[in-house]
Amino acid sequence: MLPDLSQFTVHREVAEPDLDGTVLPGLHATFHRRAAGSRIESVGVYRYAGVAVFMAWGYVDEPHCRFTAYAGPDGWGAPRRGCPSVDAVRDQLATLGPVPSPH
Repeated sequence: MLPDLSQFTVHREVAEPDLDGTVLPGLHATFHRRAAGSRIESVGVYRYAGVAVFMAWGYVDEPHCRFTAYAGPDGWGAPRRGCPSVDAVRDQLATLGPVPSPH
C-alpha cells in the first residue's frame, strides 16, 4: 500500500537529489514526514519536469528505503522492497524526454 501523503507534512524540498551517489539533473524531490510512535516516517516524492517519477519511503532512522513505487501512465505501480534503482529511474526519465547528463 502506498503512503497517504495527506497524513504527512512537507519537511523539505531538494533540487537534483543524490540517488546512491548519482545526481540526475532535473530531478526534484519533496520529502514528507509524520510521527509514528517514537519513530518518524518519511516519504520522498520525486518529479522530473513536474511529472511524478517515483516515491520512496521508510523511517528516518534507517539507512535505506523500505519501499519504492514507480509512477506509470496508469498511475502508481505496486510498492517494491528497497530503494529505487538508478537505472530504472534513468529509463523512466528517458520516456519523459531528453535526460541531461549526470554531473
